[in-house]
Amino acid sequence: MHISDRVYQKQLGLLSSVLALVGGFAIASPSQAFDREALTQLISTGDCPRCNLSDADLRRLDLSGANLAGANLTGANFYSSNLDGADLSGADLSRAYLAKASAISATFDGALLHEAIFYDSDLTAASLYGTRFGNAYIEDSLFVNAVLIAADLSEIVLVSGDFNGAILCGAEMIYGDYRYGCLGEASGSEIAPDLSGGKE
Repeated sequence: MHISDRVYQKQLGLLSSVLALVGGFAIASPSQAFDREALTQLISTGDCPRCNLSDADLRRLDLSGANLAGANLTGANFYSSNLDGADLSGADLSRAYLAKASAISATFDGALLHEAIFYDSDLTAASLYGTRFGNAYIEDSLFVNAVLIAADLSEIVLVSGDFNGAILCGAEMIYGDYRYGCLGEASGSEIAPDLSGGKE
């Protein structure tokens, strides 16, 4: 059952308030609207690298396998969208809303996720090599077996998340700095037991 738009707006407002306390978060209309032709191209072909889709409404779309590498996705709404296997490497997803989105095995290598919202999101086996999370908000989300090598999670707002089996080699995190070494076969839960319990 889908969350109503009213509940969605209330939830988004609440999360925005939380992020405002830690990173000056604010949702504002971009000075330049997204390219509507680019949106049509994405929906019809699934191929839109380096497109301008800032603040675009992409709710509940099937974008599995889509090519969004290097795209401007700032403030885009991916609520309940399917991004499984999509390529978002190098994309700017600052302030993007990814609640209930599925991004299983998606690629976010080198992407910018500053102040993005992950609520009940599934990034199982996703590749986030060198991804910069900034003040991203994470709650009830799955990063199981995700590749977070050299990722920067040092400023995330972490309420709860499952990082079991995640590869954290070289990552900078709120519970430890792994930029200068790897811990063998250690899983995310073994490296940082409190990752699933929320940030104190």
